[in-house]
Amino acid sequence: MKLMRELGHKVFLFANPNTQIAQRAENLGFEVIACEMSKKTYHQSIPKLFSIVKKYHIHCVITHDSTDSWIGAATRILCRLNGIRTIFMRERHNLYPIKGFLSKALHTHLFDKILYISEAVGEYLEQIGVPKSKLFYLPDTIDTTSLKQTKSSFREEFGIAGDSLVIGTFTSLYPKKGVYDFAEAAKLVLKRIPNAVIVFGGGINEGIKNQIQQDFKQGERIIFTGWREDALNVIKAFDIYVFASHTEGLGTVLLEAMCSQVPIVVYDKPPMNHLIAHKQRGLCASYLDAQDLSCQILHLITHKEESLMYARGALEYVCTRHDHTRLKGALENLLAQVAQRFQDSI
Repeated sequence: MKLMRELGHKVFLFANPNTQIAQRAENLGFEVIACEMSKKTYHQSIPKLFSIVKKYHIHCVITHDSTDSWIGAATRILCRLNGIRTIFMRERHNLYPIKGFLSKALHTHLFDKILYISEAVGEYLEQIGVPKSKLFYLPDTIDTTSLKQTKSSFREEFGIAGDSLVIGTFTSLYPKKGVYDFAEAAKLVLKRIPNAVIVFGGGINEGIKNQIQQDFKQGERIIFTGWREDALNVIKAFDIYVFASHTEGLGTVLLEAMCSQVPIVVYDKPPMNHLIAHKQRGLCASYLDAQDLSCQILHLITHKEESLMYARGALEYVCTRHDHTRLKGALENLLAQVAQRFQDSI
């Protein structure tokens, strides 16, 4: 949104009321249109979005998750029935399976463009029948300049000594994001290095947290940070960052970690192994193998020069391929295509 505004466009956010994204957008000076969006409120949200598109003569609507995409698709149909040429796009940012006739039709027929954030996502969309002409690569990017300047205060915050070995993860801590895989690998590492500090960074369900806590021995230093916005402040305090997610569209937090100059271990699974090429920008463990995950962590700990070389490679790669400047260029191209579509239809 900020980049589109920098390019000279008027940008609105149509979002559920009292949400974090709505509050953040308001703080940044965007006009936020609040609307309850759920399966129970389609009869209200679809007419409201249609009225907004019509009132403000909106040229382009981009949807993000499942619920707002169905609202967007239905609104597109209303627009076409009323002679409104607004372009509707759906962003696809993950690799969760698209099942069922209607879900596939949503992607293949009910949007003008599908925006994808990684090669793996683009390939999957083609496999389910989305025409290549409808696909547009919009890279997931980060502000590498700002992130490189981040100074970590996390060790001071939690009273961790400067010479302590810290192994951590930072993500949404639920099973498909690899929370149990990381816990199992951490237990194996602690058998070799009992005084290591283990950090579970990110939001976590209390039930999962309690279950994991019971699996560790008394006296082992295990930290749960809870949900927080300063991912890189946490990650920069680590000696090793572990991203054991089972599936991702790309993984913004992994891009941020690549900016940290902290050695990284991921699973050998696209797109993680595309970002962290094995023995180039980090190490890749056998997929869903917590034993191998622990072996790769221990290898980085015991081969410090090699680890630092991988971290430098990750930083160079993310600065070159996933900086905001790349996204800005892609947005310019995308919006130029939208403008051309309107020009051609006059």
